[in-house]
Amino acid sequence: MVKFNYDIAHHKVEFSASEWTGLESLSVNGKTVSRKFNFAPQTEHTFELSNGDNCKLQLLIDMTGSHTICRIYRRDELITSLKHLSRKSGVQLGGYFALLLIASSLLLAYV
Repeated sequence: MVKFNYDIAHHKVEFSASEWTGLESLSVNGKTVSRKFNFAPQTEHTFELSNGDNCKLQLLIDMTGSHTICRIYRRDELITSLKHLSRKSGVQLGGYFALLLIASSLLLAYV
């Protein structure tokens, strides 16, 4: 699980993403404003603050899986870039991606 917290103009922004389920959740001041499933190495969520400011959160995962970067934009300007270092080894991540590939193939076979 990867989690990022940041305050934007007195608004508490919280983002979490599960590497096992692919569920991503973004909340502002405790209210969920965006949720989706994603297994790609990059994702984006847009949201609006109560003062009308448009914001965007981008999550970028390094191809080695060693770190994740969370970029937050407000009015199309980058306001922060947060980094999360993974404790997983490349071998564990390789197994994880192989598991995701198999699960994705099974899901597509049933659709």
